[in-house]
Amino acid sequence: MAVAAVMPMWDKTLHEVPKSEFSNRIERVRRFCVENDLSGVVVYSQPPVHQWSQTGHVGYLTTWVSLDRNTDTMVLVPRNGEAVFLIAGVDYMLDQIEPVSWMEDIRMVASPDPRAISAAYTDDASRRGGTSINTFGQEAYQILNATGSSGRPVAISGMEAMSAALYRDIEASIPEGIADTIDIVAELRSVKTPGEISLLRKVAAISDRAYETMVEVLEEGMLAYELMAELDRSARADGGDLVYHCIHWAPNGELDRGHLSLKPLDQPLRAGDYINVNAYVVYKGYWIQSDRSGTIGPTFGNSARAICDANMAVQDEVLAAIRPGLVVSEMLDMSNRAAERLGYEIQGGRIGHGQGLDYSEEPFLMEGSDRVLEPGNVFVLHTCLGVPGTNILVNPIADLCHVTEDGVEVLNSFQRGYFYA
Repeated sequence: MAVAAVMPMWDKTLHEVPKSEFSNRIERVRRFCVENDLSGVVVYSQPPVHQWSQTGHVGYLTTWVSLDRNTDTMVLVPRNGEAVFLIAGVDYMLDQIEPVSWMEDIRMVASPDPRAISAAYTDDASRRGGTSINTFGQEAYQILNATGSSGRPVAISGMEAMSAALYRDIEASIPEGIADTIDIVAELRSVKTPGEISLLRKVAAISDRAYETMVEVLEEGMLAYELMAELDRSARADGGDLVYHCIHWAPNGELDRGHLSLKPLDQPLRAGDYINVNAYVVYKGYWIQSDRSGTIGPTFGNSARAICDANMAVQDEVLAAIRPGLVVSEMLDMSNRAAERLGYEIQGGRIGHGQGLDYSEEPFLMEGSDRVLEPGNVFVLHTCLGVPGTNILVNPIADLCHVTEDGVEVLNSFQRGYFYA
C-alpha cells in the first residue's frame, strides 16, 4: 500500500485564496464526474520547473504551486469520497507539502520515470523497505474501489502534459478505460476568482516595480545583461518565485540589425537604441508576461519607431474592443484588419494567451477559436507585428488583461508608452 500523510498542518497565512475555494473546485470536478458518468477524474501536472508546459492543474486543487514540487503529481477526484493527492517521491517530501497544501490524504506512489526522486517502479508494484508501493494507476484504482466509485471509466485532466509511461500505467490499471472528455480543470481555471485576481494584481505590481528600477538604472554604455540582472534582482527582492527577463535590442532602432536575446547579451546599450524588455514573473504560482519598449535619450531610430507606433495602435484598437461576449476569432480578425491597414501583418495566427498558474493557458487567443470571452478571463495581449516579406517581428507592448463585467482592466500599470531613460 502507498505511504500516506494525514492531516497536514496547512499554513493559511501563506495563501490569498481561502480553503473554501479549493473545496469548491474539488466539488465542481466531482459534479463533472456525475454528469459524465465517470468513476473519477485524474488531474495531472508536470513539476513547475517545466515552466512553459502545463504545471498548474495540481496546484489549482492543492495550493502546492512552488518549485519544491519537483516530481510527478496527481490528484484523484473520485465520484464518491474525498480527493487524494498522489505524489511520486520519498518520505522527506511530505515535510515540504504540509505547510503549503490543504489536502488531508497524501499518498506516496512509484514513478515510471527512472530519473525521478522516487521509489523504484515495476509494472506489478515495487518494494521499498519491505512495503509494497503502488504505481499512480494502481493506487488510483484502489481508491476508486474503496470509495465505491469504480465500474466506470475515468477522465484525465492534463493529458497533454503527461508522459506516455504515466498514461499507459493509468490505462492498464483502470479496467473500464479512459473517457474522451473536455479538460474540466482547464475550463475551471479559465475563469479566475477574486482571490486569484488579487494575486495577479500583486505579480503585476512586482513586474511594474522592476520596470521602474530599469528606468532608474539604465544609462548609456550599460551592458544588456547588466540591465536584465537589475530587473531580475528587483522582482526577486519583491517576492518573485520565478523571474526571467529578456531583451530585444536594435542599434539606433535599425531592426534588420537587431537581436532578440533569450540569454545574457553583452551588448553595450546606446542612446537611440531600440530596447524592448520582455518580463516573465511568477508570484505564489501566478504569472505575468509583459513587454515595454523605449531607449536611452529622447527618441529611437525611425526604422523601429514606425512599426512600434503601428503595433501600439493595433494593440490599443483591440484593447478598446475587449468585453464579455466577444469571440476570440473576432479579436484576431480585428487585429489582422488593423495591421493590414497600417502595412504590416500579424505573424503566427495568435495575439496572446491566458495566464494564471501557467505561462500559457485558456483562453488561447488564436485564429479560428470560437471561445467567447467572459468575466474573470485573464490573458496577455500582444499583437506582434511583422514586416511582410521579411523575418522582422516586433512586440513592443504586452498587457495582462482581466475581462470585467463591462470591459477590461489592464493589470500592469507601468506606462504603456515608450520609456526614455
